[in-house]
Amino acid sequence: MKTWYRTWGVAVMAAALTLSACGQTDNKPEQPAAKEEPVTLNFFYNGFSESLTNQLKAKIEQKYPHITIHMILHGTGTTIDDTIAAGTKLDLAAFTMGQLFKVMELKLVSDMSDLVSKHGFDLNRLAPGVLDAVKGYSEKGEILVMPYELNNSVLLYNKSIFDKFGVAYPKDGVTWDEVTELIRKTSRTENGVAYKGFSYSGANPVYKNQFGLPFVDPQTNKSALSHDGWQKWLGAMTSFYKIPNNSLEGNADNAFFKNKTMAMRTGPNPLDLLPAAIESGLDWDAATMPKFPANESSGSQLNAPFYLIPPASPHRDEAFQVIAYLMSDEMQTWNARQGRVPIVKSESVVQQFGADLPFLQGKNYTNAVFKEVIAKPVRVTRYDGIVRTELAAALAEVAQKGTDVNTALRSAEERANKLIAEQMK
Repeated sequence: MKTWYRTWGVAVMAAALTLSACGQTDNKPEQPAAKEEPVTLNFFYNGFSESLTNQLKAKIEQKYPHITIHMILHGTGTTIDDTIAAGTKLDLAAFTMGQLFKVMELKLVSDMSDLVSKHGFDLNRLAPGVLDAVKGYSEKGEILVMPYELNNSVLLYNKSIFDKFGVAYPKDGVTWDEVTELIRKTSRTENGVAYKGFSYSGANPVYKNQFGLPFVDPQTNKSALSHDGWQKWLGAMTSFYKIPNNSLEGNADNAFFKNKTMAMRTGPNPLDLLPAAIESGLDWDAATMPKFPANESSGSQLNAPFYLIPPASPHRDEAFQVIAYLMSDEMQTWNARQGRVPIVKSESVVQQFGADLPFLQGKNYTNAVFKEVIAKPVRVTRYDGIVRTELAAALAEVAQKGTDVNTALRSAEERANKLIAEQMK
């Protein structure tokens, strides 16, 4: 028995040694990954500060040691026109949504669909409505740009003014009609101080376009401002400024954040203005972006900054690697913690929003930000920028000069059609 056991054991050991030897022969040692060639990417950035872009540069280069980022920041002498005129070949660029049509005219966009597929980028990670909006920027449904953060708006309000006049605070779900009533109650003069009820920042309502109206007829390439909906929209968006003591004159941000004489304000992400205002005594909170009744509006149009890869870039793969990294949960979390609204729907990322901003604790800001809904996109044309500019001018004309809505729209349409015709030539 013992002899049999020893014989069997020797045989098994011999077999094991044989298999081991075979394994060493058949499975060659793992070869080290091929060293990636060093590459420098020219990255034009329009929208962030130098300190923030320097942080992005450091993070990208740490992630990809073979990539060097040469940042070109928008500024005096370094606009996109200056950069192109200097003969600089761009590999990447970041712009605000207001520049979308300009970069299309400059032929800086290229379809990234092949890169999305090649690098396995999961488009389903994007927040609801984002991908539809992006594909709407192209007649062929291409992915010409990649939005990297949302530009959701909220309604900020000064609690002290509401308390002073005994008016209830606005709540999430507030409508424009309800905001109008609040404006009437808070636009007044007391003890020599003139208080305004409300204003929005810049042309924000034009970009939000909560009626979902087209700016240009894609069949005729002419302004669509004669659409009945625009008359109703412009009337609604200028009615606030006809309320006594609530004229459009002056700087809305100064009135709300600095002088603290405005009850409500809405517009793009205001987090950079809040700390100083709070330190100087602003008692504030937030509600959702005002909306029209559900039968008139389904949400706001996407108004997000974006990345693009120019068609002439010789480093498209590396450029997309950078974009994919900046869109990763890691980087989206880093942005979210600093109050930039993530473009991805990941709950773990969303939950980190504002974590590095203690002044948001105990406020409704985060809830309000994430309740803004991206509406079904409007058909986009290359001439939308012209019409949006003229519509914003019409808005100011009605609000500040009292011009009739129909007259202002008619003039804006005429100006826009003339500019479109000139550009088409």
